[in-house]
Amino acid sequence: MWQLNLFNEGMNKCYEARSRSQSHNKATSESRVNHRWNPVSGHKGDIVIQNATLFDGELTRNGTFNIHFSSGVIRSVSPTHLDHPIPEGTHIINVHGRFITPGLVDMHSHHLLLPFPQLPATDDVNERPLLGPITPFVRAIDGFKPHDPTIKIIASGGVTSSLVLPGSANIVGGEAYMVKNLPLSGAAGEPVVEELLLEYGLPENNRQRYLKMACGENPKRVYGNTRLGLTWLLRKQLEEARDLHERQSAWCRVAFDVEETSFAKTHHVKTFIRNHRKRPDSFELETLVALIRGELNVNVHCYEPEDFERMLSVLHEFGVHPQAFHHALEAWQLTYFRNITIATFAENALFKAEAYGANLRGPKILDDHGVKVALKSVLPNVSIGEVERGNHDFDSNNSRYQAAVSHSFGLSEDKSLQAVTSIPAQSVQQDHRIGYVRPGYDADLVIWDDHPLQVGATPLEVFIDGRAVLGNSDALELLIHNSSSVESPDAPAPRPSILEHEKEEICSKAHNSRSKILFSGIKKALVDTPTSLEDTSDIVLLLEDGKAVCLNKRSNCFSTNQDEQNITELSLNEGYITPGLVAFGNNLGIQDIPSEESTGDGSSGKSADPLDEQKSIHFAKYGIHLHGRAFTRARIGGVTKAITAPRSNGGIIQGVSVGIRTSETAMILDNGIWKDDVALHLTVGQSAKGE
Repeated sequence: MWQLNLFNEGMNKCYEARSRSQSHNKATSESRVNHRWNPVSGHKGDIVIQNATLFDGELTRNGTFNIHFSSGVIRSVSPTHLDHPIPEGTHIINVHGRFITPGLVDMHSHHLLLPFPQLPATDDVNERPLLGPITPFVRAIDGFKPHDPTIKIIASGGVTSSLVLPGSANIVGGEAYMVKNLPLSGAAGEPVVEELLLEYGLPENNRQRYLKMACGENPKRVYGNTRLGLTWLLRKQLEEARDLHERQSAWCRVAFDVEETSFAKTHHVKTFIRNHRKRPDSFELETLVALIRGELNVNVHCYEPEDFERMLSVLHEFGVHPQAFHHALEAWQLTYFRNITIATFAENALFKAEAYGANLRGPKILDDHGVKVALKSVLPNVSIGEVERGNHDFDSNNSRYQAAVSHSFGLSEDKSLQAVTSIPAQSVQQDHRIGYVRPGYDADLVIWDDHPLQVGATPLEVFIDGRAVLGNSDALELLIHNSSSVESPDAPAPRPSILEHEKEEICSKAHNSRSKILFSGIKKALVDTPTSLEDTSDIVLLLEDGKAVCLNKRSNCFSTNQDEQNITELSLNEGYITPGLVAFGNNLGIQDIPSEESTGDGSSGKSADPLDEQKSIHFAKYGIHLHGRAFTRARIGGVTKAITAPRSNGGIIQGVSVGIRTSETAMILDNGIWKDDVALHLTVGQSAKGE
């Protein structure tokens, strides 16, 4: 009898592996059921959003549309002018042309594993160091905090679905999970982990599995290995998993033949178990065996070209193809990515050596070469090894903001919006239910007060599974009426770019024009002027020898036509004139790469004694250095000056800051420092308590 039990246990696992390897039905229909919806806490009755300017996950549609949803599923999407009949009792929301997108999909988040506020007691992002750098067997879900207030904060920015990953300290970090950012979504309104899952309600064998991996600087720094040693450890572990997979497959092939035996089956089963024993198995290697079988959606934290190349080489050696490279700030240098999503940032860069080769036009360059680009967050902003800043940077690190910046630097409107909706949905293999506004999809929708690629755009309401997350649905009409945005808002214009030969030609002209440059095409001048410039028609700015000599009507700046000769004129095409911006509270000029001590002047060590100024208080002017990639970024953003304080290792006294210029020609001994001593900087709060 025991042989029969061993045989049946093994056969069940064989059938389970076979069913997982077969593709599951992911068909979408208007009548499909969203298992996450329930009649107790879910929305009651049907809802129709009327007169929406719609980006449907693929493109911004012409005209306005009505979107009908019920029981957590979109039932129809139709042009407003068709005036389809509306079921009786339907709640109607007229958005008067406001912009609607699918709920944003963020394929890189750490919330739920590091709830707000950040505390060591609830930090479960990285499993380290006791289990070593390869931990495929740990699962992010085992550290989820369903009471995390970050869930609603993230949803309030329009992000309705997130792939929550273990951190990046390990080469293999463990299994990740797709969640909906709907707090307390169950019928009883309790903080239940299972009810957060996007695939809640589906049998576990039918759910998509995800694996987090990492390469490069993070595991190297945490475990002290070289890239050489880490790669060998990965190959060794994958080889063990492949060997186990082959032994399992061989056992199952023979077992299937035994099961089909019709004569003396019990005898054959006993003989089989006596010869082959039970099916080979390993609790520790189960996840990697599933990886070899092709069951896991693989997401790799990786930055640099050589690391992409080596990781692909190793994974392909074992028949594994990654679904996405995350962060990937130097991927723009390569063109060989095929069927791999680059889940990256637009501008988050320079914070460590791997991030020093980033390019603001990186997403556009990748898209131009046919590479799928997703724009993501790293919420909360705590990825190990990435200069843990210890905060929740919801603004600059959210995926929609990254899309807005990418669009500013050349990525098209539709591709920028796809990068935060349909492309990440495709990458996580959930594009049959999220990432689009289509019949049969989850009712995850965002109503915006402006075009979502405008930097300040804000959701007026966010629906997840048809439920209003922000609680504004009943008063939404009034909210929309009071919103300052115009109907059918347009996307912002990308910033202009200039070809290198055009740049050289203009600079050559400027050099030969006796340093006279005229800016025209000015829409508004946001500077103090001696004369009224309320009428901005034909306003010009004349520079001579690096100084502004006239900001006025063209006729007031030039008394004769002779005056306009030998001048280089540049049209700003309805641009704005502002004073140069001043950066404050950054490392500009004092530390190039925050995580690399050798790239700066070091830290001030122990806290200073304010009563012993000459000995203890540090002055940034003695350690400042000009130029570098951060200075280029600053100039692109309009920053012409910076105030930089010394770095500090804690304590109350940080030191005395210096005022520096960001010009690429500035020198320390030639006006590069505009003020030696700006201010005495003090630190209060948690970081000052140590001393």
